[in-house]
Amino acid sequence: MNLNEIIKNRRATPPKFMAKKEVDKELILNLLENANWAPNHKNTEPWRFIVFQEESKQKLAKSAFALLEEKYNQGEEINMQKAVKFRDNLIHVPVAMAIVMQRDSAERIPEWEEIAAVSMAVQNMWLTATDLGLGAFWTTPPFLLHIQSLLELKPKQKLLGFFFVGHIAMEYPSPGRGPVFEKVDWK
Repeated sequence: MNLNEIIKNRRATPPKFMAKKEVDKELILNLLENANWAPNHKNTEPWRFIVFQEESKQKLAKSAFALLEEKYNQGEEINMQKAVKFRDNLIHVPVAMAIVMQRDSAERIPEWEEIAAVSMAVQNMWLTATDLGLGAFWTTPPFLLHIQSLLELKPKQKLLGFFFVGHIAMEYPSPGRGPVFEKVDWK
């Protein structure tokens, strides 16, 4: 596929459409290497990833659900249906990567620029996954701050979601896009 085809064939593949088949470590490393080449201002390279597979992924699913259930029982507003879905998705997908933004220690640039750089790193992984015939999905459940506490993040790090990767069990159709001319003004 050429770049235009890769971009147009990229899909958010929901976890239920991913096969329960292991993803080779070299493919995961390929995704991460391409993420590492995302553009970023002042070379802050703010992207960090924590890769969960097999036992570590199962442990995270169990710990995250137990924490969310505890918070819910303490009266916090936790949508337990979403907590169950998150747990089940973690159990189902072959690879779950925590997407973490490492804030520049000197804060030389606005935080939104570093979030944008991390987003571009994720897009690089997503396009690479598409090229490799893998499915991918970025999930941002509303209880990320609670889950962040389980990840032992360093100071100035923030969890931005999880990137699920797996072999595609069933093709997920494109939702398409509206015409670009409706989104552009020429002056």
